[in-house]
Amino acid sequence: MRCMDVVAVTHRGRERGHNEDTVSVAGFQSGVVEGQPVRFTVDSVRPVTCLVADGLGGHAEGGRASRVAAATIGDAAPLFHDSAAVVKAVRAANDAVYEEMAHHRAWTGMGSAIVVLVVAGDRMICVNVGDSRCFLLRDGHLVQLSTDDSPAPEAGQATIATVVTQTLGGRSDRGEVEPHVHESEVRPGDRFLLCSDGLTDELAPEHIEELAREADPVAAVEGLLRATLDAGAHDNVSIVLATVGVEDR
Repeated sequence: MRCMDVVAVTHRGRERGHNEDTVSVAGFQSGVVEGQPVRFTVDSVRPVTCLVADGLGGHAEGGRASRVAAATIGDAAPLFHDSAAVVKAVRAANDAVYEEMAHHRAWTGMGSAIVVLVVAGDRMICVNVGDSRCFLLRDGHLVQLSTDDSPAPEAGQATIATVVTQTLGGRSDRGEVEPHVHESEVRPGDRFLLCSDGLTDELAPEHIEELAREADPVAAVEGLLRATLDAGAHDNVSIVLATVGVEDR
C-alpha cells in the first residue's frame, strides 16, 4: 500500500474581504480555520483527488461558484481512473456553475478557475481550466504541469494585467470549456503543489521552489503562505502540497 501526505491551507489574503477559494482533498472540502494548515494521510490504493477552485474576483458569488465546482468534481472522484473521466467531471462542473447562476439574476457571470490532481497508483492526471496551477517538485526542481488560460507577456514586457481566457462559468451566456490535461508517471517522494494565483502572482517561481523543498510538508506550506502574506497577498491564496510516499511491501 502507498500513502500520500497532503497538507492544505486557504487564506483570504491582506486585501480581500472574504475568501472565494475552495480547497478539496479526497472529498473533504475547505471549511477550516483560515490560515490553519490541515494535514491528511490518504491511502492511494484508490484514486486520490485534490483540487483548488478559485472563485472569480470582481464577479458575483465567486465563492459560490468555486464551491459548486469543487462539490461536482468531488462527487465524481471515485470514478477517476483515467483522464477522460476527470475531463467529463470538469465539464459537468462548468454546467453546474451555469445552472446555479440561473437561480438568481444577481449571480449572473459567477465563475471559477479549477485545477485538479488525481493520483491513481503509479500514474497522475492533472486537469485545469483557468490560471490556478499544479507543479511537480522532483529531485529539488519545480516544473509546472498545468497550462495557464492567460496570455503570456510580450517580448520585453515583464508583467501584464491578469486576463483569464477560460473559466468554469464566468459569462452571462453558457459557454463550453476545453480543459488542459497532463498525465505522467508518479515516483515515491514526488511532491505536487496546487495553488490559486494568489500564490503565483506574489512569489517568483524560484522562491516557490525553494520554499516547497522544505522537508517538513507542514513547514513548507506555512512558509509559502507566510511569504505570500509578507509580499502583500492582494488576492485569496490556497495551497495544497501532496507528497507521494514509499510503497509498503
